Order: sequence, then C-alpha cells, then structure tokens
Amino acid sequence: MTSQTSDEKKVKLWDFPVRLFHWALVIAIVTAWWTNQQVMIDIHAIAGYSVLALVIFRIIWGFVGSSNARFTSFLTGPNKVFGYASKIPNGSMEDLTYAGHNPAGGWMVVVLILLVGMQAFSGLFASEDTFLFFDGPLVAYVSSDFANLMNWIHHTNINLIYGAVGLHVFAALFYLVVKRENLIGAMVTGARKVPSELTDRFANIRFASPVLGIGILAVCGALVWIGVTLARG
Repeated sequence: MTSQTSDEKKVKLWDFPVRLFHWALVIAIVTAWWTNQQVMIDIHAIAGYSVLALVIFRIIWGFVGSSNARFTSFLTGPNKVFGYASKIPNGSMEDLTYAGHNPAGGWMVVVLILLVGMQAFSGLFASEDTFLFFDGPLVAYVSSDFANLMNWIHHTNINLIYGAVGLHVFAALFYLVVKRENLIGAMVTGARKVPSELTDRFANIRFASPVLGIGILAVCGALVWIGVTLARG
C-alpha cells in the first residue's frame, strides 16, 4: 500500500482473475449484442460460448477464489440489503468499510451471472428458422418443444439483461458522480483509496493465486469449446 495523502491510502481490493472476468464479460456481451444487430451469427455464437465459459469460471471462483470474491463474503440477508440501501441517500461512508461488494452490489453480481448464464445456456438449444437459419449445438439432442422454450427464453431474457446492465452502469456512475467513489477505476486497477483509519478492514483479504484463476478460466474455455465441437460432430 502506498500513501496518497496524509489521510488516504491505496489498498488492494480486486484480484486479477475477477477483473479479467469482469472486462472479458463486458467485451463478450457487447460483441454478442453487436453481432446480433449485424446478423453475424457465427461470431455471435462464439461470443455466447465465451460468456458461458466466463460464467462457469466465476461460479467456481466464487468458491475457491480470493476471500472477497467468494459468494459467502458478499451475499447477505434482506435486512442488511435494505438497511444498506436506506443509507445510500445520506451519503454514508459505509461503502468504504466493505472489502469487496456491498450488500446490494453483491446480489446484483449474482443476478447478472444468472441472467447472462441463462442467455448463454438457452443459446445452446435455440433454433432460428427465420432469415438467420441457425441451430444451437445442442438443439439436435432435445425435443422441438424444449428448443422452442429455449428460443423464447433467449429472446425474452435479453431484455432482462439490458435492464440489469443499465442498472449496473447507472449505479457505477452514481457512485462516481454523486458519492465520489470510483468503483470503475477499482475494477481496472484492482485498488482503491480509503481513509487511513479504515485500511485495517482490507488487511484480512486473502488473495488467491492469479495463476490458479487463469488456469481455471482456461480449462472452462477449453471444456466449453470441446463440448460444442463434439456436439456439432
């Protein structure tokens, strides 16, 4: 940690695998959206497979990763979530005391993971018989009714993703502009500035090996790619 002013210090907050996951997911989602608009279905599918691999990785990392990346460290009960939310308008410094996601942000992470995971999963079984003429790699292994259901989910769930992503971006900008907390920068550099008297709250973060994280991500990507390749024969 290096001192920024007499009152603030920079502390390490997010490990490299978490940051890699975050920005890789952003790129994959934007790519999936853009290629869908441009009817570039093959690249759209690759973006979807990438999302699936990233989601699987994040779920695993939520159990074996750094202490503040684990689900048990940031998923709380409704009382804490509503209690935290009620303090936001008051400009409380409580956010600076969390060595990771705050109670509301933690559940937003889970919601986003579930939504994009469902989008990627449903795409494996979706069948487009319109001008796209595309079948997911697993559509041949399920009934037409199930494929139709997955197709409906794929087209409906995307609107929920747009809403969740919009809320996520709004929250990040709100914290940056109104509360003067640069959450975006922290997810880029992995560090944030906090008052000197609060640095001890971050000293107990146990960071997992970034090599382990990259290895797990590589295995997830390989398994998804092998699975898709085998399914397509």
